[in-house]
Amino acid sequence: MASRAIPHKATAGALRAARQIEPHSTLRQSIAELIDRETGLPEILDLLEGILAEAGHLIESRSPELVAHARTVIRNYGDETARQAE
Repeated sequence: MASRAIPHKATAGALRAARQIEPHSTLRQSIAELIDRETGLPEILDLLEGILAEAGHLIESRSPELVAHARTVIRNYGDETARQAE
């Protein structure tokens, strides 16, 4: 599966870190997005989406709670376009 760049809204944790790093609110969003990119969050979300697309039905038969939780994570941290495509 090829990795694709996923634009996304910065996570709450990254925004908290950015708030500690940068006192000027105009730069916080870009710093938070940089933190998420450098920690690999977009790639992890892309991987999780791929796993659910390929094997979600198999995982769901054994652990529906796990799949529900994974889909919630994708919805909460994924980008707007991915959520609209669901």
